[in-house]
Amino acid sequence: MHLATYPQAIEYYQQSWTIARELGNPQGEGNALGNWGAALFKLEQYPEAQQHLESALNISKALGDRANESEALLHLAELYHQTGHPDLALDHCTQALTLARELGIPLLKECEALLITLQPEGERA
Repeated sequence: MHLATYPQAIEYYQQSWTIARELGNPQGEGNALGNWGAALFKLEQYPEAQQHLESALNISKALGDRANESEALLHLAELYHQTGHPDLALDHCTQALTLARELGIPLLKECEALLITLQPEGERA
């Protein structure tokens, strides 16, 4: 997605979240919040992105939606890495990687790539 389209995408995610909330659809709320947070991250709006991603993570955990939980964890790991919190980044990335491996989802490759970036050089396999 081109950077110029993220503000429009955010508007759509806001609308999607509002509709899901009005319908009492927590799965839809979590999906909208995760996408909204990821778009905010791309625009370097880190505090707001973190808030949305953590909300998406909490909803995914509450619903037992492990695939979206893994995705939220990965996005939070990227955010923490970008904002200078390597321990939090590594913790979230490791959790995302564990879930992605258990589920066998395509997110696995992204998790592995980020983990390589996060690990201190002496610990890399």
